[in-house]
Amino acid sequence: MQQHRHRRAAPSVAFAMAMACAALCCNTQATAQSVPGAAQPSLTQPLPTETQQPDLVKLLPERMASAKTFTVAVALGSPPDDFRNEQGEIAGWEVDILRAATQAMGLQLELRPTTFDTLIPGLQSKRFDAAVGQMGVTTVREQVVDMIGTLLANEQFAALADSNIKVNTLDDICGLTVGTTRGSREMVFAEAQNPKCEAAGKKPINALAFSDGNGAAESLMSKRSDLFWLGSTAVSYFVNQSQGKTKVVGSYTDTSYIGVALPKGSDMSAALQAAIQHLIEDGTYQKIVQKWGLEKGAIKQSPLNPTGTPR
Repeated sequence: MQQHRHRRAAPSVAFAMAMACAALCCNTQATAQSVPGAAQPSLTQPLPTETQQPDLVKLLPERMASAKTFTVAVALGSPPDDFRNEQGEIAGWEVDILRAATQAMGLQLELRPTTFDTLIPGLQSKRFDAAVGQMGVTTVREQVVDMIGTLLANEQFAALADSNIKVNTLDDICGLTVGTTRGSREMVFAEAQNPKCEAAGKKPINALAFSDGNGAAESLMSKRSDLFWLGSTAVSYFVNQSQGKTKVVGSYTDTSYIGVALPKGSDMSAALQAAIQHLIEDGTYQKIVQKWGLEKGAIKQSPLNPTGTPR
């Protein structure tokens, strides 16, 4: 089954660079210049508690209104999406959105850390109510789960600062070693590209699959891979935290949605979509994306099953 990138349960804060330079203690003010137009996250900015909304409570199915707990699987391992902060708490922009949305619905949020490749199987077996992990919204995924768009992004490549690599198309990574994550779209794209590499007389892509973004990023820093390939939110954040040691050298795929996944046909899909839309309309959503420096990917409508195409 096709999955998309990123984050696995890991205690580090900002990929391998967190291990190397205590990521959140790095001088992000200085390194933000590494990515043109990169916004500066304000991680200490507090978010207000969302007020329970009667209209949203009415949308809850009876089982959820009785249980009062909304269980979400979270694939950890890549800031700023989903990770453990220095206090060991699960943090990230997706967590902030879910926490505010559940507050608006009058529910308690229960987070269950896991790995990315278990998210969709877990939803299909209904082990949890929803799942996040910088999951790209695609037509393939929408066939087996419901997806609610929460941000617009694409995929990026990072290299060491002194690298001469430029990535305009996947033809440019033939013969290179790339670090990415298990069960990701990046792995699918690499596998699909390899016959094209060979037909052009080039070596195939050597894709190293790690359990989380931390491992993929560390492979770049230790020079086991030439490129770190993941979603743009994670790659941009990593580069910003690297104190000028890395840079973005290209992107791949058109901008599309990242989102929350629920079991296909879930009786909570419409309620959660309405709750996220409420956050957009009352300004909480904007505060969250500003906190994490993700304003460029902000949306005005939170669509249910948008088939990967922004509307």
